[in-house]
Amino acid sequence: MSQTEEEGAELKHSKWGRQIDAIVHELSELAIACDIELGRPGLAERILKNDDSVCGRKDPEVFRQMRQHLIALFTLEERAIEQLGPEDTRDILDQVRASVIALRKAGSPGHSLPSDEL
Repeated sequence: MSQTEEEGAELKHSKWGRQIDAIVHELSELAIACDIELGRPGLAERILKNDDSVCGRKDPEVFRQMRQHLIALFTLEERAIEQLGPEDTRDILDQVRASVIALRKAGSPGHSLPSDEL
């Protein structure tokens, strides 16, 4: 691969990474507002089924936004897999996860995410 092709691939990956990162960070903040820990097994499915009983703090509007962001994240992930492939998409998701974990460890609002899952 030439340097120009590598730069183009890196730019494409950074675009996907920025989009995924923005959604994940917003999800984290919304999860804090609803008092839930993202990443628990089965939680995403319950949110997608509109089950707000997962919330420790009821806020219908925030829960609606969280559900919309989760749908957007899964849609974006599918599109990234189609365009970049599963390995590159997994690399991007791993980088986003590491970023959120670093924020969590620094005491930021990202603490709603467990350290080993998104």
